[in-house]
Amino acid sequence: MERAALYMRVSTDKQAKEGDSIPAQKEALERYAREKGYIIVDTYIDDGISGTKADRDELQRLLEDVKQGRIDIVLVTKLDRWFRSIRHYLNTQELLEKHHVSWTAIWEPIYDTSTAQGRLIISQMMSIAQFEAENTSQRIKAVFDYKRKQGEYLSGKPPVGYKVENKHLVPDPETADHVRAAFTFFAQTSSLSRTMDEFAHLGIFPKDRQPFQRMLRNEKYIGKYLDNETYCRPIIDKSLFEDVQRKLPNNIKASQKRTYIFSGLIRCRECGRKMNGTTQYMARGTKKYKAYSCPGHYNARPAICRNPKHINEKKLEEYLLENIKPLLKMKVDAVRKEEKKDNSQRITYLEKKIKKLKELYINDLIDLKEYKEDKESALAEISTLQAHRTIDTKPYEDFIKLDIGSQYKTFTDAEKRIFWRALIEKIEFGQDKKYTVYFLEPVVSSNDT
Repeated sequence: MERAALYMRVSTDKQAKEGDSIPAQKEALERYAREKGYIIVDTYIDDGISGTKADRDELQRLLEDVKQGRIDIVLVTKLDRWFRSIRHYLNTQELLEKHHVSWTAIWEPIYDTSTAQGRLIISQMMSIAQFEAENTSQRIKAVFDYKRKQGEYLSGKPPVGYKVENKHLVPDPETADHVRAAFTFFAQTSSLSRTMDEFAHLGIFPKDRQPFQRMLRNEKYIGKYLDNETYCRPIIDKSLFEDVQRKLPNNIKASQKRTYIFSGLIRCRECGRKMNGTTQYMARGTKKYKAYSCPGHYNARPAICRNPKHINEKKLEEYLLENIKPLLKMKVDAVRKEEKKDNSQRITYLEKKIKKLKELYINDLIDLKEYKEDKESALAEISTLQAHRTIDTKPYEDFIKLDIGSQYKTFTDAEKRIFWRALIEKIEFGQDKKYTVYFLEPVVSSNDT
């Protein structure tokens, strides 16, 4: 007696309602197997999975049983329950033939893999099925693209701070202010855990770290979704959103034992890893001090980084307090120089290029399509070059005027962490024991002149 495997699949509720439900398929397959005298080895059910996907769990389990020689014939109700991709069909058919396994679509007896004619018919029908599946996918994508461009909300639970009205996202007056407060709090503290704790009592934000971080990265809060810059009304100011994005990579991790002021900010110059906070001891005696070391050298066995140097936290503080103002002055000067950069030569070149393109078109050396595309590209670049770039260095300049030393002495370690993250993106440190300080980039805005 032949050993039969029963394979069933349904991808949508609509298919189930139209008679292709899993129970309906199962009943038909079991009845057919009894009539033919087959021994049912097992049933394999992929529920809610598209036929265009080859990595279906139950299908893979079935094919593994084929390889183990446990199956003689596979029973399905219809061809499209089994395959919807010609490539997938050919690959699977090759495996079945290798292990002398046949298959039958009981509601479509025209398909017979035992004859050349049957295999030809199957191949033709698979091509049609794949074409229909791809066409459907393209139509769905086109509909979604259109809806997105119209600002329609597609599906799922709206982001915290929004609600859906007339198929569009609109700010929710009950939660939008809480979202603004959460963004502001993180921008001030640079700590994801502290922000989550601060607003946990509201019961509206994600409770887990990764979803909360994804919320802070969601561009819908500034009104943007993919290529639609005006998808919905923003509830977060763009400058605040960008400030949060700059600080997220250097998130402060809570430590119950001690506070490391520069945790997350220091990078090993030799391998690029973030350097970890650690406790070191004086050469003689047992006095401890806070330091930073590269995990690629000290935590990896064998070491994958050649940097054995430690950073004494106190010495780094002293270096920054002594050098922060001149370093910031250099940063402001560099920004001002970039802001005043003269683009006149490039603009003149592009204007001449546009005139030349017109001559080429008039003389029939290029067609109208090429003329329009090249002209539009040149005009777009001219517009960008002519835009007046305003770079806000006022926070840096205000900082330079401060009496930092006397104020810094009053800070707690937690306040010192927030203080340095308001200015610094990262600090590189290598075997040469030298620091390279990178500041957070200032906000840039452009206005047409």
